[in-house]
Amino acid sequence: MSKRIKYFLLALALSIFAFAEINFFQKDLENFLYAQISAPLELQEVPIVKIHQKTIEKPALELAANAAVSLEIDKFGNEKMLFEFNKDKVLAIASLSKLMASLVVLEDAEDYSFSKVITVSKEAADQTDVPDYGNLKAGDIENVENLLSLMLVFSSNDAVYALSEVVGPENFVAKMNEKAAALGMTNTHFINPTGLDPEELVFSEENKDSFNYSSAQDMAKLAKYMLEEIPLIFEISAGGKPYYQVTNKFADYFPDQKVVGLKTGYTDQAGGCLMLVFVQDDNYFINIILGTADRDARISEMQKLIEWVKQ
Repeated sequence: MSKRIKYFLLALALSIFAFAEINFFQKDLENFLYAQISAPLELQEVPIVKIHQKTIEKPALELAANAAVSLEIDKFGNEKMLFEFNKDKVLAIASLSKLMASLVVLEDAEDYSFSKVITVSKEAADQTDVPDYGNLKAGDIENVENLLSLMLVFSSNDAVYALSEVVGPENFVAKMNEKAAALGMTNTHFINPTGLDPEELVFSEENKDSFNYSSAQDMAKLAKYMLEEIPLIFEISAGGKPYYQVTNKFADYFPDQKVVGLKTGYTDQAGGCLMLVFVQDDNYFINIILGTADRDARISEMQKLIEWVKQ
């Protein structure tokens, strides 16, 4: 075999070997790159930078009250508790009781048509007077609609007692308790339609059954039910026409809110109580304050609660 042929065969063998090595290396390189691209991020040695969003927390809210809640209900019916303090604490509720009394009246169309005329009895007229308006005299003749306005706008004890006498006060109070149970108000009990406390008795856990009592959470349940089923109660309570041309003075304290309804209450044992419902951007806000030091404090504490909620 000539040298020329030997060199040719040697060159051919080297070429074949080099070609095979190149293909093998290329395939390994392709496999390596493909693995790096397709591997899960956490398996690669690549640093992951986490971006933390800065959250701004509201300052803590301290209220000079025994209990409070603020509940938001959006236009789809979804609920969000915005604030709660002693929400299940049992407390005397004074004239907030009249909200349940109005519910009993308005859900009993047979006994309480708006045009029905009621003669005020001596017992009804002898109920404790209210400061501004709504104190009746024995023999006065009022229709159901007017009595409802007096009890909700001015917290007239005479008016609500006169309404209770249509079916009998004991039967009326039984209906109030039945409705509370039906609404799941497990920390609520009524002994009279007015919310007046027994004389010379201090409210406590031991003697609570001698008072009308509830909790901020239960009162929010009542407000929600009224919004959904009997919104007329709030329409009357806000003092809107045609029920009274006198605007409820308490709405003036909340000029930035579209007030849907409100109810006040005060006794020495209950302290200042206030329910305020307003609407904003189609969302309803139910706000309850129980047990402030006096009548004025229920307003200032409610203002603090609303300002905090809207932050």
